[in-house]
Amino acid sequence: MVHDTYVLSCGPEGAVAATKSVVEQALFYDTLLRNRTRQPLADLNKLADLLQIVLEMEIPGKIIEKTARADVIYFAGRNNGVAEELTLKANEVARKKSDFLEGTYAAHGIEEVITNKDVLIVIDPFPQEEKKYRSVMINRVGLPIFAISHKQSSFPTILLPGYNGFNSYLQLVAGWNLLVEIGLMNKVVLDHPQRARKIGNEFETESQ
Repeated sequence: MVHDTYVLSCGPEGAVAATKSVVEQALFYDTLLRNRTRQPLADLNKLADLLQIVLEMEIPGKIIEKTARADVIYFAGRNNGVAEELTLKANEVARKKSDFLEGTYAAHGIEEVITNKDVLIVIDPFPQEEKKYRSVMINRVGLPIFAISHKQSSFPTILLPGYNGFNSYLQLVAGWNLLVEIGLMNKVVLDHPQRARKIGNEFETESQ
């Protein structure tokens, strides 16, 4: 039985790709969990300021250009939803084929079919992962690898400000920033997809 309901208040999304509603939903559940487990809550004003900085920051041109030309954009990262969500958004925003390489998949097996015409974007990589990615992907395949992280990696990195416990939100928004730049470089009309629709944004009767 449901005892309470909450209506999110970020307002309507203007484009097919959900962005602000994704952040609000994540923050809602994050807050519920933190309240339940007595963890520190986000300073929403601080987080909002950092999100705006990241959303408007200048992405290095080399990263935009190579990713915009890629046949497929591969994402790897921790299983916290960031890389998974960016994989979807690469389709909706940048109109690029994409795939999420879960767990150790990025370092074992995929090198048989991945090519130097693709790109791998690693979210907040572990140092041990970087060595393996370099050995397998760069040295054997010649694959360009970029990172999105609050700390400098051994790859060209979109370097973010840090907010302990809430870095994943900043990483997600940085990925959106990059994908928008890719779309603009490739002259994609971002708000007018040919086929994609929001789930549940239309009411259709059986006769339709």
